[in-house]
Amino acid sequence: MYLNPESTFSLMGFLDDVKRLTELRVKLMNETANRAPSLIKAIEDRNSEGYVGLIAEYKRVSPSGVIRLDLDAYGYFSQVSPYATGFSVLTEPFFFTGHPLFIRIASMFNKPILYKDFVIHESQVEEAYSNGASAILIIYRLLNGNIGWLVDAARRRGLEPLIEVDNVKDAADAAKDYPEFMIGVNSRDLGDLSISLERSIDIIRAIRGRGVLVIAESGVRGKSDAEVLAKEGVNAILVGTALMRNPTLAKELHEVRVG
Repeated sequence: MYLNPESTFSLMGFLDDVKRLTELRVKLMNETANRAPSLIKAIEDRNSEGYVGLIAEYKRVSPSGVIRLDLDAYGYFSQVSPYATGFSVLTEPFFFTGHPLFIRIASMFNKPILYKDFVIHESQVEEAYSNGASAILIIYRLLNGNIGWLVDAARRRGLEPLIEVDNVKDAADAAKDYPEFMIGVNSRDLGDLSISLERSIDIIRAIRGRGVLVIAESGVRGKSDAEVLAKEGVNAILVGTALMRNPTLAKELHEVRVG
């Protein structure tokens, strides 16, 4: 088969990239994972400086469809790391094309790491722990509020629970029962997948001032959205889609001050 010079150079460039990332993958697969720093402390430290924390999420696919498949995990974390308080890493493989290996790549940057999956079993807690995550997502609605056993399993492994809610009642119950943890307010309704910052604000107002760290999840498209949430009293914002599409946005979000 005849290949013109341009296509040959393109092919070699691709192979160089594949080789570089494969070497990294093999290296990380054979190393013991280091524990990432505390996400709670990192957010509190950022707040003490007068700023909202930024949790940058690596998410190639969302319930709304494909976001971006051409941005590898190392490249993404490299770009957002100077501005991120911590990372969120999707590990769910079927709906989000995630993988635990992305946690190990994130750990190279010495930032707190949230293991993000639909956690329903202690084996997932072990997966988060063994790959070096420092926090784990627990979705209140997924387990109909029966999360105590999972919170205990996470704490036994030294993982910080981030309890995700998408309605006022669940938020109030979670804040009452787990005041020492982070509450993640998802602007996406987990039933019909609609997104509403207004709904998030209602939830935030129901739990702010109760001692919990409030993390706004989903729906932040830019700095103006983040500033609205900051004025409502959130301690950090978790941003996936907008940063995946434009990692340089991290610099602007890094500058959002607490309300």
